[in-house]
Amino acid sequence: MRKLWVIVLCSVLIGCASDEVKRDRFFLQGNEALNNREYKTAVDYFTKALTIDKDFARGYNNRGVARIESGHPYEAIQDYNLALALKPDYVGALFNRAYAYEEVGRLEDALDDVANVKEFHSDSAYVYFYEGLLQSKLRLYDQSLASFEKARSLDSDNEEIDINVATLYYFKGEFEKARGLLLEILKVNAQQLNALNTLSQIYLKEADFQNALITINRALKVKPSEPYFLNNRGQIYLEMGELDKGLEDINRSILQDPSNVWAYRNKGIYYLRKGKADEAIRLLEKAVAKKDLVDEVHSYLGQAYQMKGDLTQACDQWQIGIEKQESRSGKLHKEYCN
Repeated sequence: MRKLWVIVLCSVLIGCASDEVKRDRFFLQGNEALNNREYKTAVDYFTKALTIDKDFARGYNNRGVARIESGHPYEAIQDYNLALALKPDYVGALFNRAYAYEEVGRLEDALDDVANVKEFHSDSAYVYFYEGLLQSKLRLYDQSLASFEKARSLDSDNEEIDINVATLYYFKGEFEKARGLLLEILKVNAQQLNALNTLSQIYLKEADFQNALITINRALKVKPSEPYFLNNRGQIYLEMGELDKGLEDINRSILQDPSNVWAYRNKGIYYLRKGKADEAIRLLEKAVAKKDLVDEVHSYLGQAYQMKGDLTQACDQWQIGIEKQESRSGKLHKEYCN
């Protein structure tokens, strides 16, 4: 009787919540969980909202955000597809799908989505900035530079744009241009950590190990546990021949960020220098599988196969490296494969 009375009270005195009200309540609870980084809970709430209203585009989009944040990019892509099927001009879902495509290595698809976003936000510096990042991962350096320049014209005070332009010059081997831009940034902001990090890599490329180490230590003094800085110092130690010091920093980097593919490349280099081809191949293959922009990874993987006595695999890797504009791969392929 008491249960029945409660139901009657709901309908007669205050009215039962409509489907739309219940949907929105679950949606708001999902957003709250999302803000609190409780991603599984957020997915559950958004799913409840979508069970009530299967045509709720915002619900699919936000569930996609929760899914990609919890490490499920493929499911996120499916949600963004559903949101866009319901609302083709849903710019937020387009941009989010670009991130998800990037996460799974579908960089060309990500660029297509960004191109569509630009139709709606042609004056957004961040859209062009992100386009430049994607293009740089595909090693489309001239296109990337044009995108960064467009971003800079829309947001001239953004240091990160200039740092990424300098990084492009670094990848193109134009070290003087890169160094000049970074030093200008550091004149204004001596603790611009990403500028220090990139500058240390330029010194490393030039075999100026002392300045490379001094520069990366300046960044690490401010952020001692930053995984990319630790990894880069580890690489400097490797090049200096201090292999154990290098491995210590690289392992600390992986502990801080297990997804850092540059650290797996450098750990592969460590085992290559130790003469352990199988371990080097395992780690370098792991770096390659991520499909991120990782400088010279194929050149080192080819050397590991060469050490193992498999010149066919070595030459295949160096050929891939040539296609990805790796200078070391070109030299090694010319020396051993022609």
